[in-house]
Amino acid sequence: MTSLANPRPVNPHPVSPPGANPHIVPHIVVVDDEEDLREPVAAYLREQGMDVDEAGGGADLDTILGRGMPTLVVLDVTMPDEDGFSIARRLRALNPTIGIVMLTARRDVIDRVVGLELGADDYIMKPFEPRELLARIRSVLRRLGATAPSGTADEAAGDAETTPPLRSTYQEEFWIPTSRGEIRVPVDTIEWIEAAKDYALLHTPERSHMIRITMAALEQGLDPAHMIRVHRSAFVRPESVLRISAIGRHMVLELKSGAVVRVGPRHWGEVRHRLKA
Repeated sequence: MTSLANPRPVNPHPVSPPGANPHIVPHIVVVDDEEDLREPVAAYLREQGMDVDEAGGGADLDTILGRGMPTLVVLDVTMPDEDGFSIARRLRALNPTIGIVMLTARRDVIDRVVGLELGADDYIMKPFEPRELLARIRSVLRRLGATAPSGTADEAAGDAETTPPLRSTYQEEFWIPTSRGEIRVPVDTIEWIEAAKDYALLHTPERSHMIRITMAALEQGLDPAHMIRVHRSAFVRPESVLRISAIGRHMVLELKSGAVVRVGPRHWGEVRHRLKA
């Protein structure tokens, strides 16, 4: 692994949820019982402008959680007192939107599958280059709607002084991980969104994309002027609606792509108002 500078102390503090403010620095916690790996990783992430805490295991992490929920946790799988799988399960129960990137020296596919099923957003194999971990973290932060500084802490501070406030805090794009990297999906190209357990399917005219995100997080992050909730498990872009129809006792929206989306009873009044306004 690339040699990195020794970490400097930080003043831990609670951080607002992802997406709450575009200028808030992400709070990252690196959890690994191997000090020789944990410290240089934490130092490297600080150099990239992130607020970083370190934990040698689950007990140390619990102390940090008592001060506030971090934006993302970098979590080793194999630790003596409590393994990463157990911690990931606890974190996901505490906060469904927290980012989790797991580290492992194991090569078994089953370990990666178990981690992802327990709620990890990404997985990285040891040994790894710090730049690779940084790229994975930034990818997860983008998907969460959190901020991912692109330079050093000094550069980030300079940007905060010179960059005007963003015009909108709503989600403008999604980054979808693939085997070859990531695909950018602008929100204004999405026709409709449907829930798929802990994931969401983003339907565009060309294809559909799957991303790990909840309906609640989508409702908070999407601009209601351009993407409306039509069912507990679906959002629709008003411009994509061709007509409103009835199938039996259910009201449905027929979209220009040919898709048919059911409207939930509790959403019907608002949907009709929005589409006929």
